Amino acid sequence: MAVPQNEPLRCGLSWAAKVACSGYYLSGRAPRDVLLQSIAWTYAPPEELKQLKGRSTEILLEGLSIEHDEADQRVTLTRYGESGHARMHGGMGAMVVPELDQRAHYEAPAIVPQPQADVRLDQLGGYYDDRSPPKVDQAGLRAALDTAFADPRQMTNAYLVLHRGRVVAERYRPPFSADTRFESWSMGKSLASSLVGIAHEQGALDLDEDGLFDEWRSDDRRSIRLRNLLNMSSGLTFSGSFGKGEDNAVKQRDGLFLDHIYVYASGCDAHRFCTDKPLEIEPGSAVRYRNCDPLLVMRLLRERCAPDLDDFLRLPQAQLFDAVGSSGFVLETDPYGNFLISGHDFARARDWARIGQLWLQRGEWQGTQVMSKAYVDFALTPATGSEEPYYGGFVALNRSGLASGLPPDAFWFSGGGQQRTIVVPSLDLVIVRMGHIFGAGFRLDDTLQKAHAQVCQAVA
Repeated sequence: MAVPQNEPLRCGLSWAAKVACSGYYLSGRAPRDVLLQSIAWTYAPPEELKQLKGRSTEILLEGLSIEHDEADQRVTLTRYGESGHARMHGGMGAMVVPELDQRAHYEAPAIVPQPQADVRLDQLGGYYDDRSPPKVDQAGLRAALDTAFADPRQMTNAYLVLHRGRVVAERYRPPFSADTRFESWSMGKSLASSLVGIAHEQGALDLDEDGLFDEWRSDDRRSIRLRNLLNMSSGLTFSGSFGKGEDNAVKQRDGLFLDHIYVYASGCDAHRFCTDKPLEIEPGSAVRYRNCDPLLVMRLLRERCAPDLDDFLRLPQAQLFDAVGSSGFVLETDPYGNFLISGHDFARARDWARIGQLWLQRGEWQGTQVMSKAYVDFALTPATGSEEPYYGGFVALNRSGLASGLPPDAFWFSGGGQQRTIVVPSLDLVIVRMGHIFGAGFRLDDTLQKAHAQVCQAVA
């Protein structure tokens, strides 16, 4: 049983409880830090959010109470008589539970990284080991770090630069460190894309296959192809306001919590919720930023590559993270064991650097083709139906100059609050920036454009 979609405050509080639970138990953050910097936007109505205008989020805590049970690793948030609940579930991180005493509908398997994880962090790719250390302008890199961290209100927690496969600059905001797992939000979509690239290399998935699910084969949804899902152009009916040009302060429509975030907030079977949606427009005709598409990609990966639930839950570590020597990712699920990879994911900055380096090397890692090169080419090609060439296969593209501080061949994995893993092939460069949601309200974009431009100049 899920939190009803027509109870938007309860949905928002449930989502906030999940974010708080993850913040406490995965990131080791202080409760007040999480409340002020990460969660209020999940439950506050638009009129409250728009009152902020760059001010402290203290006003959004009015009427909010929080209870956390350390022994059970459970969090409850209450506001105006409504409550939301979340709890940790083994190594799978936190999840929404609709009722206080509810638990997951599956047993959490042990996720055990391979022993080579985290070896040689100074040479993440291993691809450039036989080459001399890169020559960079160290003063320029220090200036870029100073820029990124100059305004504490912008809440930049981590900024890391890889050039030619080596860490050449790295800084963290106290009390955080290289060992901290940060909320990564929609950067997780790139992990879904990476897993498809692996399955494509193995011959398990075809981008042009249609009739993807049994439920779709007898109606007009049978025309949806895998490439449409990866381009966010499935055409499914799915309410949302978190896309380009949309107002992300809006969280409900016609009394219903938006589909795009209901999958996070309700404790529903997210795969079933998305699969049941009817077609609204022709597949491939428009790019619309909707979480149904990456979640359905994960359902397809489960059915084609790991039908056993335990095998599916181990798949990202076994197929992707072990391949690049990463042990820090935690991908959270709904209570039914479906990865909410479209936004509920935690990792260290260096973990994201490894994924960026894999894409920089077009899917190759230490002589092994992990992801299909043909798939990487697809993912970095502008989607059909896009108003401008800014989106590929769950990857943002800079072909139209969206990021003025970066070259046009740059692309990035993007998450709320300006979580970024930026790849610049022409400069052999990967940049990782991580922070908290409310930092974006203090002219963060201007700051990061300047910092990224300084990095590019320092390594050119």
